[in-house]
Amino acid sequence: MTESTTLSNLLAWCSKRDFWIDPRIQIIAGPCGVAVFSRDTPIPPDSILVRIPRESVLSVKSSSISDLIPPHPYGRGAQFSLALALSVELVNGATSPFLPYLKSLPREIPDIPLFWGAHQPTLAQYGPPMEWLNGTEASKILFDSGDNHNSLFSDIDQYFDQVACSVYGKVFESSPEMTPSLQDFYHAYALVASRSFLVDSYHGLAMVPIADAFNHAQENHVHLESDFDVCPECGSLQRCVHDATLEHIPRSTNSDGADDFYEMVSNLAIPPNSEVFNTYGEALNNAELLVQYGFILDGNDNDHLTWTFNELAQFSENHLSASSWTWDSVGGRAHFQDLLRSISSLLWDRVSESELVTLDRTRTFSLNGDAIISHSLWLYFALLACLRNAASGPPNKSALVVLLEEILECQIALEQRIASEEDKSELMLVPPQLPDDEQRRASPYGIILELAQLLASLCRARSARTGRAGVEMTELGEILDVRRTACGVLAIIYFLYVLRRAFLLQRLPNDMTPTRMAISLALTERSLLDSCISSWEVIADFLEA
Repeated sequence: MTESTTLSNLLAWCSKRDFWIDPRIQIIAGPCGVAVFSRDTPIPPDSILVRIPRESVLSVKSSSISDLIPPHPYGRGAQFSLALALSVELVNGATSPFLPYLKSLPREIPDIPLFWGAHQPTLAQYGPPMEWLNGTEASKILFDSGDNHNSLFSDIDQYFDQVACSVYGKVFESSPEMTPSLQDFYHAYALVASRSFLVDSYHGLAMVPIADAFNHAQENHVHLESDFDVCPECGSLQRCVHDATLEHIPRSTNSDGADDFYEMVSNLAIPPNSEVFNTYGEALNNAELLVQYGFILDGNDNDHLTWTFNELAQFSENHLSASSWTWDSVGGRAHFQDLLRSISSLLWDRVSESELVTLDRTRTFSLNGDAIISHSLWLYFALLACLRNAASGPPNKSALVVLLEEILECQIALEQRIASEEDKSELMLVPPQLPDDEQRRASPYGIILELAQLLASLCRARSARTGRAGVEMTELGEILDVRRTACGVLAIIYFLYVLRRAFLLQRLPNDMTPTRMAISLALTERSLLDSCISSWEVIADFLEA
């Protein structure tokens, strides 16, 4: 069956099920999959482009085995449950009411990193694409973020063994030859991970025909609108018999039929003859896009790197072990974490004046796409340095807050003087000349020096383990070091780096897209880390002068 025939059958099925598609848009099947384009007419904002009947989405509730699947409202569990339902519908084939939609889905496992394996083409000089994801945010999502501290892959296998196989045994008891394999479950999971939507409190996570035809862009034209607060028992938008036993949810007593649909609505003006984009998440970085959907964006403003407290604690132990330092010397790891948490919740107004630190309450310990660290990451090392170098025992919380504010004030002043470059001889007046080494270490400038050195070491350690082992990925560290001497030279060298990077990626054959994306992600993260290293080395070098 050709792609155009498959699409025609899908649209015919949608028509029978009362989907409505604005005639100003068209759905096109191409070599890279289905996409949505506007026709010759411009489309203004707030236009309803697609109406999708609520009863036509494929969810656990609407599947043929809804009574056999353990409920999971969100997270990985919701993805696994929907994958189980989808895998059964795919096997049922002709008997499934969703057949035309199922036939429109990719027949192969979508090319997401979770399933990159031996089938991926490789070249000796580049190696398998997964090697380039070592140490990246994508690797952390894949291997370090399970609900039970398991990798995503092991969680999938565990769900298949402990839940899916039992359900399959009941569903296909009379026809065991139809039982989906682990590979079939992988396929269903990949489809769910890359195409599903959270639609309301009844269906939860669902496969939404036509809505999943819109590709992703950060500057998206449309979004999916739905009334999430429906009855979780029957899906009613109006008051129903379940309201007496459930928490009160304000729902209408009127029904005009309009609420029986999910809608794709334009939020921007759409020019004629152009692709119409949805967003899979406005804040998704390239690591998240790659892991879940199998693609990355050029210049993603949401790119960032993160650390957990345990990662920082392990780094501290390893890096400071030579000084015979232990967590006990600062009251223990748990005490330090509690103290850090209480201090980081305070309002740090002056952070906005720093070029190296930003107030970020959405991510705890992070480095953003401008190579600026979060205030919590700054606080971790500033607090650690304060406690390590306290001259007369650990100060109390109030004294620590005052000291940290003073340190931040001194750092901002230091940043501004270095940036001004008006009279470099004046810069030597910034660090006070203290009587002895012990006092110097406990002074605000001594603390700034130590946290600058620790931050640079943290980024250097992560950069060293990012990407393929033993491969010198770029000379970005050396390139960014010249920032202190000549911005014009930096611009030229950076331009040459971009050309070199582009040439490297272009040399890859077209069928090595995973390797291309993995190298690009690793290079981006190394670039952010090296830029951060350079910024804090400027501070450290000056204070050591």
